[in-house]
Amino acid sequence: MRFASDAETALVHAASMVELPDGRLRAFWFAGSREGAQDVGIHSSVFDPAAGAWSDETTVVTRDQIREGWGRHVRKLGNAVPVLDDNGRMRLFVVAVSFGGWAASRLVVLESWDQGESWQFDRALTTSPFLNISTLVKTPPVRFADGSVGLPVYHEMIGKFGEMLRVGEDNRILDNARIGHGRKAIQPLVLVDSPHRATAFLRNESDDHPGMLYRSDTYDGGSEWTPLVSSGLPNPSAAVGGVALSEGHWLLVANCNSVERDDLCMRETRDSGRTWTDRIYFHNRVSWRGGDLEENRFLNMIGEELDGTFGVIRDQPYLQRVEHNKCFARGCEFQYDYPYVIQTSNGDLHVLYTWNKSAIRHAWLPARQPDKGGRG
Repeated sequence: MRFASDAETALVHAASMVELPDGRLRAFWFAGSREGAQDVGIHSSVFDPAAGAWSDETTVVTRDQIREGWGRHVRKLGNAVPVLDDNGRMRLFVVAVSFGGWAASRLVVLESWDQGESWQFDRALTTSPFLNISTLVKTPPVRFADGSVGLPVYHEMIGKFGEMLRVGEDNRILDNARIGHGRKAIQPLVLVDSPHRATAFLRNESDDHPGMLYRSDTYDGGSEWTPLVSSGLPNPSAAVGGVALSEGHWLLVANCNSVERDDLCMRETRDSGRTWTDRIYFHNRVSWRGGDLEENRFLNMIGEELDGTFGVIRDQPYLQRVEHNKCFARGCEFQYDYPYVIQTSNGDLHVLYTWNKSAIRHAWLPARQPDKGGRG
């Protein structure tokens, strides 16, 4: 295990990443004093597999930068998802809010020609002919056969639902399709099996049927999606990450219980989700659930996790960040969430997730030893 972030900010969340042409990884996440604060920016670092280390964390996109390019007030920034095009251009789809909360968000697109070092504002996506608000992004994009980008998005105003946007090279929306039916599921993760078939797993926001992950399928390349059904997997209304290794052979990283975000595991299916097996538990603090864990005991357990993180020692600021973010008057609690998973061109698996709201943690599972729990 490693940290992609360096604990310079009080809060970090919602990591994403993309493989660079030379095999390195560039990660993005939002960071600041608290979620939704005006000082939140998009931060980034680069992982070099040859060195086994992350670069120093840098701020690559700011609220003022988007405001100047867009020409309108920007109240706060949120999730960011990258795309690397064949011509070397990198695009970053960023959640931006001009007024209100996340339900009033829009997606803006920035472009980079130096592998994510610097960014220029391009446009705000027009996702609706009317208010054109309440569009957010969280999960990896997919590629269509014509080269356009399939961007899984979700909406939170009035109803909550997922959608697939097909975005052209000029960053204009070519098409869109609702994922499932109803208004109770967000943050679709799309796993592609073939040019015609894909499956989406969605975070459950339903009060009537809580505690499980939704699923929807397409058999026509994403034009139509089946109604939402239970995936059979427990989930505490939390985001999931995953990859399709081959047709019907999928890996899913998620909180693997129906109540809290105090565990994180990888599950595997070889039959398109009919059956699942536990492959790796990155964390399992379920037995300490309740939020009343005594602070000294909690911090000692956090210290043990730091001891298991490559290049980190206990007296670094991570411990103080966790104490600030996860300890309260009644006690302390663990939190591991928002996984983002990719498979690189050499077959390695990389998982980024938010560690106790205080760091972006990285698990690296080389293709030659995928069941060893990751390197470092």
